[in-house]
Amino acid sequence: MAKGGESFAGWYFCATTGGHIGYESWPERDRLILLDADPQVRGHLLAASLAALA
Repeated sequence: MAKGGESFAGWYFCATTGGHIGYESWPERDRLILLDADPQVRGHLLAASLAALA
């Protein structure tokens, strides 16, 4: 959680997977956007990258 108990959780629609992916912070959301924009990333690579962040 962020300072002061605020959370920045939300949902990002990912073109790579064709669905929404939850994030818990702005840095997670930013990584999702970068991974989604990378043409070398496929659905299974995106899932593995996100699991590594957890």
